[in-house]
Amino acid sequence: MTDPPPRTSSRRDRLAWLLLAIGLAWTAALRAPLILHARDHIDSDLAVDGITLIDAVEGRWRWHYPGTPHIGIPPVLLSYPQAMIWGPGPIALVAGGTVAWLLVVAATFALARRAFGPGVAAWSLAPLVFSSVGTVWLSGRITGGHLLTLAWHTAALLGLVSIAARGGAVRAMLLGLWCGLGLYLDAMFLFTLLGMAPAAVVSWRSGGWSQAGLATAMAFAVGLAVGAAPGEIGRRVDPYDPYGEQFAPIFRPDVIAEHARILGLECLPRQISGYELPELRATPEALTPNGRPARLLERSGLPAPLAGIVSALTLGLFAASLARLQVEVRRGGGGGRLAAIASLASAGLIVSAFLINRNIFNSDNYRYLIYLLVPWSLGFGLLAESLSRRGIAGRLLAAGLAIGLAVASTGSVLAWYDGLGWLGVGPEDQPNGTATVTAIAQVPGSSSARRVEIPLPPGASHLYGDYWDVYRAAFLSGGRVVGVPFPTYPNRFEGWSSGLGPGRGALLVLDPTGDWRAMLAESWRREGRDPGELHQLSILFP
Repeated sequence: MTDPPPRTSSRRDRLAWLLLAIGLAWTAALRAPLILHARDHIDSDLAVDGITLIDAVEGRWRWHYPGTPHIGIPPVLLSYPQAMIWGPGPIALVAGGTVAWLLVVAATFALARRAFGPGVAAWSLAPLVFSSVGTVWLSGRITGGHLLTLAWHTAALLGLVSIAARGGAVRAMLLGLWCGLGLYLDAMFLFTLLGMAPAAVVSWRSGGWSQAGLATAMAFAVGLAVGAAPGEIGRRVDPYDPYGEQFAPIFRPDVIAEHARILGLECLPRQISGYELPELRATPEALTPNGRPARLLERSGLPAPLAGIVSALTLGLFAASLARLQVEVRRGGGGGRLAAIASLASAGLIVSAFLINRNIFNSDNYRYLIYLLVPWSLGFGLLAESLSRRGIAGRLLAAGLAIGLAVASTGSVLAWYDGLGWLGVGPEDQPNGTATVTAIAQVPGSSSARRVEIPLPPGASHLYGDYWDVYRAAFLSGGRVVGVPFPTYPNRFEGWSSGLGPGRGALLVLDPTGDWRAMLAESWRREGRDPGELHQLSILFP
């Protein structure tokens, strides 16, 4: 195949950039309901992100997110400008997820353009601009979606391709610095490094195992060490990690088989098509008052036949796209081959890690598979570009596939929004710092109890209860109260008890049923405090 004339190539490049601009505008507009109704889906983890954002706005910066030394503080910057303008409330927080997604789209476009040219880059926009309900939901998260990590990963692959083409120890050191900061950003970035390794070896071999290649590797290693330093400093300054062995690998065959089932029927379909199999439901279908995802007795969103068509189209195209990218590994050359090797290797490694991760339970774990989105996008771009070069029929087929993705994605997302009640209804207008709490209260004249929504008592300084409830209320209060979960859950904030004592603070127990006293004693003991002090505390009840 001959290269197009320079004028044609320039025109295609301008068209690709125009499509990127349109795609970014569309993907931001499509997420407007997710942002405007942020308060509805503030869950516990997103609330911890919000509390960290409040601290940053007030000048209290951390090395990493509370209780998670493996996730550095950079994601807070996604929401920081909005929070400085509007205040650190739900809308400013959740808008940061859309910023992360825009970075993913732009970085993937840049990688495709550098590795394969403007034509492939233009087509590669389709799977990301017209993404699934699952990826739209992730773009309402901050650390929980790992989207900044995905953008960082894609930019690292772009750097690898650029260095292979131009060389240079300085560029290699800068890429190493970027990758070291990636490790600080998120431990998941390790899979980027592991995936880049075989591509780097292929590049070095193609250069005849030169001394320049060895110097490039050494410069990269120096930059990597410098970039990773903030993460190591943060772990030493604040080593608190309540998760312990939760992310440790597990190699039991029965567990791996169950994880494979979750991967094939729940997580992968939710990531790519937005619908779990075989029920063909988009998740979440509803939200509880504390932001917890819920299932409806009757399905919402697209009817099952249409959801089945969407799933067949997107999953089929996903498989075809990976196959096309694999062809590039075998037959391609230059930067395109390196991008294919690195993106497929990283994705394959992260799928393997998914199977042995003991923290896999349900479809919510699909966020660990985000690296699959890069080969999905690159592969689709290559597939559509190949078709478009096969005459009118090929161009029509390529355009039809992109339009099919656009219709499937837009219809699914709008139907999902409608099921959640986010279309045609404005968000509830509540000032920042307003909070209610979900509590367990006794039914008058009965021995039974029920969940109720109550205003946050003005005298409460701490909340004790379910993980989902306490952190959400703490964030929505504007940081006025400290959330403390039952000891059966990881406590993200070490040292919470310092604000409680005789004549100091008041603890609101959200669920004063069962063995809450024993659990409070255990939580107090984990703080290094004597449970005998508890009788001196001011304790409130719903």
